[in-house]
Amino acid sequence: MYFEGQWMKYKDGGLYSGEWDSNQRSGNGTLQEAQGQTYLGNWHNNKRHEQGKQYYKDGSRYDGNWHNDKRHGQGELRCGDGSIFDGQWKNDVFHGFGMHISPSGMYFEGQWINGKPSEMAVKIVIKGASPRDAQSDQPFTIEIETHDANGNLVKDNGRKLELTAGVKYAPVTATPQSSIDLTSDDGVEDRLIPTELGYDLFPYPICNDTAFFEMYLKECEEEEPDPTVKGKAKPKERVKEEDTESGKDDQASIDGSLVEERKEYPRVATVTVEDGTVTVPSLFFAPPPPNYKPFAVPEEETPPTPVDRSKSRAAPGRRSEASINARTASKLSKRSSFEEKGVRAGEYVISVRDITQPPFLGFCLEPAYLIVRLLPSAAKKAKAAKKPKERGQRWNTNRLITAAIAESYTQNH
Repeated sequence: MYFEGQWMKYKDGGLYSGEWDSNQRSGNGTLQEAQGQTYLGNWHNNKRHEQGKQYYKDGSRYDGNWHNDKRHGQGELRCGDGSIFDGQWKNDVFHGFGMHISPSGMYFEGQWINGKPSEMAVKIVIKGASPRDAQSDQPFTIEIETHDANGNLVKDNGRKLELTAGVKYAPVTATPQSSIDLTSDDGVEDRLIPTELGYDLFPYPICNDTAFFEMYLKECEEEEPDPTVKGKAKPKERVKEEDTESGKDDQASIDGSLVEERKEYPRVATVTVEDGTVTVPSLFFAPPPPNYKPFAVPEEETPPTPVDRSKSRAAPGRRSEASINARTASKLSKRSSFEEKGVRAGEYVISVRDITQPPFLGFCLEPAYLIVRLLPSAAKKAKAAKKPKERGQRWNTNRLITAAIAESYTQNH
């Protein structure tokens, strides 16, 4: 090493300017290391000691106490990724009381032991029993907490959680006994939600937008047919035989009638944990999207009678194949459009996951699941129930004849 002006230059390219004692850095001085780091502060026996500032090559900066060339005592570290730790240090790691703020906005304030919080959350917990019953026309609330390995509440702050929902994914082809067919959808595997329940979930819309829920209920009330009211059916449009002859019956248009346009459902916004808890109110399951795969396959219909296409016109007294297809499509369309107005009763799963980015201290919490058994609307059940008919006096021929004879006898005598 040798001097260049007031700077001492080392063989590795480092530079030092400051006080010396017995040919060692001692007192106040500045060291610029060849690796790109710089230290300004006190020295003792060539080691950082007491108060000093260290600038790291990744953009991080430490300002605080040192002992034996290690961060020790009170100090603040501002990292290049935006995270901050302000508190006590021991042998170069967090130790004692301090606050850590993550670039995600999550923070922990409390005791630290050897670089880790004295209490650290490892899993998400949804309070209450699972499965839980809920009615399709009544929003419900869930309470979420962050717990440690022993099941104790940990007061996390700023952790981001995501709520999603789905139905159990069963990769089987539809049969007459099953209305589920997911295997025909290309890329369905990419949309599945993995779980620790032993099966994956096929996504299903869940919302907590109160205004949307009220609009949805009103729509169902306006459009749902009343089973107790019988009215004349609207005349059905006949399919012209000429269309069948010329091949103009557009099957795509028939299939298209099964699809009801629906706007994008408002999703549940990311929720933020405060003091280890978060409450998500006004949750409800939205109606299934058009042609929702688990509900898309209709029940087995009676196949139409085959028609000989070699004949130019249908035989007298027999409906053409196009007419049969149109009638079947109309029936399916009415049923499909009605069923998609509301949520089907059944079992749904809510998933809650830690999506804090970057993960707090490099660790994501174990997810939590809530099984919800959705029951039919109480109002719908009451509306669908048939009212007992008021029975009048039954016709009794013998009684009427007897009464007529008695009246005639009275008039003649």
